[in-house]
Amino acid sequence: MVSMKRIKAIIRRKSKFPVVLPQREHSVDNRQIERGVIDIMYRLKKNGYRAYLVGGCVRDILLGMPPKDFDIVTDAHPRQIKRLFARCFLIGSRFRLAHVYITADRFIEVATFRAAVDPAEVPDGVKKNYNTFGSIEEDAFRRDFTINSLYYNYADSTIMDYTGGLSDIKKRILRSIGDPAVRFREDPVRIIRAARFCARFGFRLSRQDYKDAVANASRVSEANANRLLEELYKILRCGASAASFKYLDRFGVLPHWIPELERARYNHKLIARLEALDRRRLAGRDIPSSVLITLLFYDMFGSLNDKPDTLRGTHESFVEARSLFHPVASRLRLPRKETDRVLNIVTRQKSFVQSDERKRNPRFEKKFVRNEHFGDALLFFEILAESTGGCQDDIKYWKTLAAEGPDAPAAQARKTEPGNEANRTRRPAHNRPKKQPARPSVTGTDSVAVKYTDSETATEDKPAVKKPRRRRRKKPVAKNTVETITAEQNS
Repeated sequence: MVSMKRIKAIIRRKSKFPVVLPQREHSVDNRQIERGVIDIMYRLKKNGYRAYLVGGCVRDILLGMPPKDFDIVTDAHPRQIKRLFARCFLIGSRFRLAHVYITADRFIEVATFRAAVDPAEVPDGVKKNYNTFGSIEEDAFRRDFTINSLYYNYADSTIMDYTGGLSDIKKRILRSIGDPAVRFREDPVRIIRAARFCARFGFRLSRQDYKDAVANASRVSEANANRLLEELYKILRCGASAASFKYLDRFGVLPHWIPELERARYNHKLIARLEALDRRRLAGRDIPSSVLITLLFYDMFGSLNDKPDTLRGTHESFVEARSLFHPVASRLRLPRKETDRVLNIVTRQKSFVQSDERKRNPRFEKKFVRNEHFGDALLFFEILAESTGGCQDDIKYWKTLAAEGPDAPAAQARKTEPGNEANRTRRPAHNRPKKQPARPSVTGTDSVAVKYTDSETATEDKPAVKKPRRRRRKKPVAKNTVETITAEQNS
């Protein structure tokens, strides 16, 4: 981390900061912010605390993009925040954060101003504690890039800039806060984030940042695997995944992170698939994570396409695909269910392509459409066909078949018209009502049958109440008394 002395030196050197931008000079408006977020900041301010929006939401609005989420920073401590809100939960052990729920399933992250921790002050082998609260200036210089350290005050609609982020947004430059070499060594994931920001916003990395990013690219292999997987999903969902992987390849990150995608900018099939994915994401379509991973690693399964039709969609094909993908899934820490979905998507692709000389199998197709993995497999096949420009007839055929749904049995689908007994279907044997036993005739002494009246018939048609069975008394056991034994001896 950047030392406290260095932060104070930077603040003294940049005495022209902070830059306070009034409302008339920027495009951020309170109407662009969710009402629940405004309510949280209003309650904090009402109780004597300062509250600002910070990070990506301010950056996205200034760039003319809709904000994805809102982050609030305040000078109130976590326990003080919790006392103000009923539905507030504190998370984190290294640094406490407050999640304030504004709906049943949506929360806003509220953090306290944080100060940087000097690594020299922390002994080796001791877990660092980042619960060091500071001022807004210290919180600004702790962040990664200048464009992410802009603070918006909703009370007077001003933007506060402590690091030169407003100038970098105008110049469309991505710049680290502080020394890039130190910041990239502290957290190599920032190199991946830099590639995503450059691709998504069309920025260029500063000359010094680019030099230090290439020099520290090998440190990505030392980063936490869960954070790397989270960044991978963010890249695939950002709408600029193709350009992001080109930047990662240019920075030299891929050989140390995903060696299977090395030299990705020269892999035209991969770039075409990612570009098709980006078009769908920019259109607002949701793509399952299993389809995203399959799009990225589909070239690994090229050997499966050379197999004969006997292995098409069979268990042997799934086992072979798993042997190919298992090392990658283990290294990326993919969940087991996610890995199985990827393999099911891959092994079902050849079933979508129907050759002219082979007849279609309606029985197999109906079973194939009802499979739980059919939707994801068809979506991947659509994106794959869009990237290659073919198989449109097959896509139309399978969509039509899926829209029809599974055919109902003829006996249940056909309705019987009243009076048409010939078309009436016979009820299955297990659903037929049991036949009632014939009613015996009651005869008198003169052997003349007695006829039942209507009331008696209605009464007897009702099920008879079963009488409780009378228990037989057990025979008492003779007691083996002295008198009984004496009588037996005398006899």
